[in-house]
Amino acid sequence: MNTETLICAVENIAKRNKIKIYIVGGYLRDTLLNKDNISDVDFVVYGDAKNTAKQFAKKVGGSFVELSEAFKIYRVVCKGGSICDFSKGRGRKIEDDLVKRDFTVNALAKEVSGNKIIDVCGGLIDIKNGVIRETAGKNVFKADPLRLLRAVRFSAALNFKLHPNTAAHIKTMSALISKPAKERIRDEVFKIFETVASVEYLVLLDKLKLLDKIFPIIKDMKGVSQPGFHHLDVFGHSIESLRRLEEIYKTLDFSLSEEIKRLIREKTTGRTGQTDRKSFLKLIALLHDSGKPKTKSKDKKGTHFYNHELVGAENFKKIGRQLKLSNEEINSGVTVIKCHLRTGYLAGLKKISKKAVYKFLRDTGELAVEVLLLSWADRLSARGIKVDKMTLSTHKKVIENLFKAYYKTTNEKKETPLLNGHEIMKKFKLPPSPLIGKILEKVKEARATGRIKTKEEAFKFAAKLV
Repeated sequence: MNTETLICAVENIAKRNKIKIYIVGGYLRDTLLNKDNISDVDFVVYGDAKNTAKQFAKKVGGSFVELSEAFKIYRVVCKGGSICDFSKGRGRKIEDDLVKRDFTVNALAKEVSGNKIIDVCGGLIDIKNGVIRETAGKNVFKADPLRLLRAVRFSAALNFKLHPNTAAHIKTMSALISKPAKERIRDEVFKIFETVASVEYLVLLDKLKLLDKIFPIIKDMKGVSQPGFHHLDVFGHSIESLRRLEEIYKTLDFSLSEEIKRLIREKTTGRTGQTDRKSFLKLIALLHDSGKPKTKSKDKKGTHFYNHELVGAENFKKIGRQLKLSNEEINSGVTVIKCHLRTGYLAGLKKISKKAVYKFLRDTGELAVEVLLLSWADRLSARGIKVDKMTLSTHKKVIENLFKAYYKTTNEKKETPLLNGHEIMKKFKLPPSPLIGKILEKVKEARATGRIKTKEEAFKFAAKLV
């Protein structure tokens, strides 16, 4: 069913039950902005909201979900994916409900059977002018501190500007952002990352004093200089890495075949756990060097950040748990951060061996695309005195060759292993142990790098290991 059909079904229920039902919020806003494919609709019911939602679910063949009995908010998930939310009206009339909403652009209503838009907060003017403004001053943010973040999210999604007063209120009340549940904060942050130019809104979050309250590690990253390959402090470099990553997503400016670029696009349009894969890599880009403040050291040879990728990976693990990320998401972030320096090391070699390529692909696995994209964004955002055209050219060439190797492995037929664990234990009279797995991995590596080809050669190779 399309959205118009769903609204028509609600209109019929309103007439049959002789109650008033209004369309409110985002559907009206997005309709006025001429957006396509608006699938979700919010309804305010002046009557029995729960019974209305159940009747609607039965009529359209949808699934009824009780979101909050206390606040009388109910959801119907319709066939095709549309979501319709029904809530009990606050106050005696719709105008009472609208003034309690968050932002003026969302404080619009229209009766399901009428055409007139009800606007008591100036939302129509703000939509016309592209402005996000709270409906009732600071009280809006006190009622739900998540709105401090939602204001920026709406600004990013709609490409609207924050009203100066709204920005000032957010800044002075930024400490309240610690109150909402972490998963609510996580969802809003990822909605910002889902926008094309999210980096501008991360900068805005920082100006509004929200970013380092959401990610306290950001405070430690600010002001940490890193001379040599870098021209920015750790935080500035992280923001620049995010900016470069968004540019790479747009252009995919590599000397690669269309087939390989298609594979990269396919990989980045999937999901990491429950999260959009592109957005998830943006979070990693923001935090990939968070281990540098604790690992900074100096000696006669210069400034160093030894093992900062390992400390950064641990930081990501802690942040991931706080944000209630899934194990898959946390493990993915840890792997990418641990491996993000690998291409730089390879670029420093005179010749890259097959063994080195094999190990890179083995260790990065399905995350090779993320590691390579982050590595290039990382390199482009570092323009210190030690960086020259040759450094950039060499690094890019290594990344392109690793993309080619990854493409080749994903399109090759999986070969039957030359040996299995039972054969090794029987041949060398070994008991089950971790040693068997290590031998099998070495045999696999030797085959992938061309050192062995047959079962007989595999046994001889394994004998040396034993």
